[in-house]
Amino acid sequence: MGCSGRYATATEYNALLCAELDLTDAAVVAQVESYLDISASDVHAALASIGACSCTLASWATTYLKKLNIIDAAVIHNCPCGNTLDQDKKQMFLEWLNTQFELIRKGEVVVCEGETSSLYPSAGAAEIAWTEWSDAEIRANYLRRNP
Repeated sequence: MGCSGRYATATEYNALLCAELDLTDAAVVAQVESYLDISASDVHAALASIGACSCTLASWATTYLKKLNIIDAAVIHNCPCGNTLDQDKKQMFLEWLNTQFELIRKGEVVVCEGETSSLYPSAGAAEIAWTEWSDAEIRANYLRRNP
């Protein structure tokens, strides 16, 4: 998708967090889309920090990024409908969002298809030189692998 534009629509925003917006009113839709555009910048910043703006998103990542976009917009929107957020709820959402963005920036949540997170278990081996001959052999093997 790249790091531009919103991830969610006004309809998705209304369905997840508001539930009572008049989506037939163009002014209401424009206002929600404006907040979604503004809040998408936080998502873009997290993705750009790890070079994920041009990757193919994992199958689940599109929905995850929509959720981040919608919740971020709700914190700044002050929806006039059924789910008005008080300051405590806004603070809780802000902390959760900051945690999610930090997990993306640290590589613990990887949104790109085929990538693994920094917490992915891996194993390796190290050659140990006990003699001058084995040290020379290790160096020669390294040079053969990495010309």
